[in-house]
Amino acid sequence: MILTRALRIVASVLIVLLALLAATSIYLIRRPFPQISGSVRVQGLQAEVQVIRDRWGIPHIFAQDERDLFFAQGYVHAQDRLWQMELSRRVASGRLSEIFGEVTLDTDRFFRTLGLRRVAEEEVRLLNPQQREILEAYSAGVNAYITTHRRRLPLEFTILRLTPEPWTPADSLVFGKLMSWVLGGNWKAELLRAALIARFGEEGAKKLLPPYPEDAPIIVPEEARAYYQAVHPDALWAVPGFLPSTGIGSNNWVVAGSRTATGAPLLANDPHLEGQMPSIWYEAHLVGGRFDVIGATFAGVPGVIIGHNRHIAWGVTNVGPDVQDLYLERLHPNDPTRYLFRGNWEPLRIVREEIRVKRRAEPFVEEVRLTRHGPILNNVIEGLPGYVALRWTALQPNRLYEAVIGINLARNWQEFREALRKWAVPSQNFIYADIQGNIGYQMPGLVPIRAKGNGLVPVPGWTGEYEWVGFIPFEELPSRFNPKPGYIITANNRVPPPRYRYFISAEWDPGFRAKRIEQLLTEKEKLDIPDFQRIQRDVLSLVARIVLPRLEKLNPQDPKAQKALELLKGWDGLLSPESTAAAVYEAFMVKLPEVLFKDVLGKEVYDVYRKAYWLQVPATLDLLGDPPSGWWQGDQGKVLEKALAAAYEELEERLGKDPKQWRWGTLHQPRFTHALGRLPVLAWIFNATPPPTGGDGFTVNNGGYDPDRPFRQTIVASYRQILDLADWDRSLAMHTTGQSGLPFHRHYRDFVSLWAKGEYHPLLFSRARIEASAEGRLVLRP
Repeated sequence: MILTRALRIVASVLIVLLALLAATSIYLIRRPFPQISGSVRVQGLQAEVQVIRDRWGIPHIFAQDERDLFFAQGYVHAQDRLWQMELSRRVASGRLSEIFGEVTLDTDRFFRTLGLRRVAEEEVRLLNPQQREILEAYSAGVNAYITTHRRRLPLEFTILRLTPEPWTPADSLVFGKLMSWVLGGNWKAELLRAALIARFGEEGAKKLLPPYPEDAPIIVPEEARAYYQAVHPDALWAVPGFLPSTGIGSNNWVVAGSRTATGAPLLANDPHLEGQMPSIWYEAHLVGGRFDVIGATFAGVPGVIIGHNRHIAWGVTNVGPDVQDLYLERLHPNDPTRYLFRGNWEPLRIVREEIRVKRRAEPFVEEVRLTRHGPILNNVIEGLPGYVALRWTALQPNRLYEAVIGINLARNWQEFREALRKWAVPSQNFIYADIQGNIGYQMPGLVPIRAKGNGLVPVPGWTGEYEWVGFIPFEELPSRFNPKPGYIITANNRVPPPRYRYFISAEWDPGFRAKRIEQLLTEKEKLDIPDFQRIQRDVLSLVARIVLPRLEKLNPQDPKAQKALELLKGWDGLLSPESTAAAVYEAFMVKLPEVLFKDVLGKEVYDVYRKAYWLQVPATLDLLGDPPSGWWQGDQGKVLEKALAAAYEELEERLGKDPKQWRWGTLHQPRFTHALGRLPVLAWIFNATPPPTGGDGFTVNNGGYDPDRPFRQTIVASYRQILDLADWDRSLAMHTTGQSGLPFHRHYRDFVSLWAKGEYHPLLFSRARIEASAEGRLVLRP
């Protein structure tokens, strides 16, 4: 009896403790959930603002003037995405180590050296009064939320015991710099090219890094050849994400009314970025003063980045121009504070960066050395011989934010182009449509004109021969207006015609996505929204349709190669998640370059080269069409057979011995990972795993994967929009995760499965449709 009673007491205590733990957990989780109905008094507003959230969690903000509009946008962004905003500004400003400790110190050192924050703060000082007012109003809205919710901050702040500092305009501007960095990467390709030139000469490097025109030279300065020999592979790995992730890019296209069922233009866009949790995009609708604009925003930045207003619609893809150059610098042998330029020893600019590190008593001090070309990278990139400085257009102050607001307000093609004159970096392929029926294309951005060279390889900085002497004039940047075919397509493919007078880039996407989009657009005489949805979901591989005929001619002797070839017979090239043949094909496309290049390049260089997948695949395709090439070691068929057998073995190891159970979707699994979800104990709280998806880095529905972790999908269509200029309310959109950045909120993961299935939600624009779908109505009062 006594034992039984004791056990009951213990059980009761455990139940109470578990109940208390559950209640505490629920409280901590639900505490930050935003108020979306009723009214709130907010200090800093001048008049009442209404925030109507539709049933997909998209806020439609109605303000009486522009200052209150952007104040409210800041407040709403903070309601839903405050942690994401905090993390973004810390990454770009080099302040992660304050909260994560030594583990992020190298990242902080790199971004402090790069100086994104220094440039953003300089840009704040150069803002015109209108842009300053918008950014300050937005910051005030964020800070109003922080001030009134210090005891109701998102879960991440509680776990890290962190209180956010006040938001500032520089925090918003530095995000644009960070995105420029994400969408860039040419300087790292310069190092790879230099390493390949050192081993195989200019001609060999061109074979390995197409599609630069075969008859165009790579200008290799004699003074720099010794440097190329000395580049150590460590330098290629030194920065996280050595090269842009496989498949980063985007699709967009616009079709004139002459080719649509409604007689008005249709415009589609889907930017391809790394999947993350929460989504990089946050949809919002801003109405007040001169503004009535809706679409995808960045949490932390006022305005709309991609979308439409009452008059025009627009979308963007990355151009990828060569706007980053590496300069080899000579420091004085007796005075390391001076460097040589045109025969004179000039003083280095030294910037002392103090990095506070969690659990470290004293800050880490990084002394950043800057030449006229930019920051010297040697302190933060191991394996760089000599001294190497980076010049990049984003490291000089510009008027990018002014362009964003100008686009939001543009009413016609002329005003749209005028806004884009101020767009500096990252250069984007802007497509355009308006309610008058016009369509257009404009490439903006600062693209350097070089006195000598073309930016493909590191060059001597001390001679003064390779300086930038200006930028391509805006009027001479590629542009189209109402083209005869009645459509415009961009998918990171080559922009200028072959005889364009200026050099923009040598590293274009090979164009398979653009070609496939054009095939689908021209199948029908009149197009409608379902056609556009089908195109955005398309996973047919044009690359596979080039490769398969080559394989069909084989007569392999290896039993596993025979089985692999049998599984590919009759396959239509669709990379659908349920396809067995798609899994075999993708495994073969990973193994073939390994068989071709690994032994010749050496493991260290090959491990870097395979990351340049968007260049490696065209190189492989070129060689498939050139059986006598020395890369085949005298027998193309034997090399292909070896790759097929290796692919079959890989799939046996990963998916089991029964090929009937092999599915591309089993291998090709996207995961949306939160910064704290990298810890296994927290993954179930913060991360999301969508259903399996199809495609690869060369299909319209981009499913690029990391060659280091084949075949896990890393690149996704991060946001899809289809805009109908005949009726804005028929427009559709979808991003990857959900509007909320708060775990367990109903809008934290509600988009995940819909996105994976290629579904959409309506992008409501008229007040009547918004009211009919309202989930909550919050009134912000002064």
